[in-house]
Amino acid sequence: MKSTTGMERLARDLGELGITSGGTLMVHSSLSAIGWVEGGASAVVRALIEALGEDGTLAMPAATPQCAVPEPQTVFQAETTPTKMGAIPEAFRIWPGTLRSSHPLDSVCARGPLAAEVTSVHPLAFSEGPGTPFGRIHDREGTILLLGVGFNRCTALHYAETLSEKRRTATTRFPRIENGETEWVEVLNVADDNDRHFPIIGERYVAAGRAVRGKVGEAPCSLFPMRDLADFAVDYFESTF
Repeated sequence: MKSTTGMERLARDLGELGITSGGTLMVHSSLSAIGWVEGGASAVVRALIEALGEDGTLAMPAATPQCAVPEPQTVFQAETTPTKMGAIPEAFRIWPGTLRSSHPLDSVCARGPLAAEVTSVHPLAFSEGPGTPFGRIHDREGTILLLGVGFNRCTALHYAETLSEKRRTATTRFPRIENGETEWVEVLNVADDNDRHFPIIGERYVAAGRAVRGKVGEAPCSLFPMRDLADFAVDYFESTF
């Protein structure tokens, strides 16, 4: 018989991990890693909001890679296009009070006092770099929670790579609606090579004792300041590329 994790247990686990009221937190998550959750993804979102309190700001990537295919079925609409980041980010996207940035591929959702600031502007090029929602979370001394996922899912590492003089770049192409018309846009971004370098950075970062480790439900978790990981990762990129 499967054990069931409820919202109260999740909120307690989050508090024991070190998430406190009033912070700014970006979450990357896997619902299946947590185990059987009573209430599903919505219970996880509720627990995160409970742990942060009304003075805290919760953010999650809400990427839509389906909008980059050569002939997309739909062009990105911030209000309605589902995210492909998983059940928890999708539940958060439609949560009352959640705002979403406008990037056609790499949007971010946020809820709380800083949500409007985080999501209001999202440059098309280098969509995870300075001046984007990821950059504003970094500048606000935000914290990252990897909830049942590895460092290969951590967009803070893409942010760090945009800061490196040796960053790897690629051209990204996608459609967007401008003045009521659909147009195709090509911009530069960092190369998407998460599985090669990001796990190495994460392993070294954890080994250096710079991340708090624990569990939420059955999910292994890592919690750390975004700025600290970014500084650590920039050193890696500069010495590796």
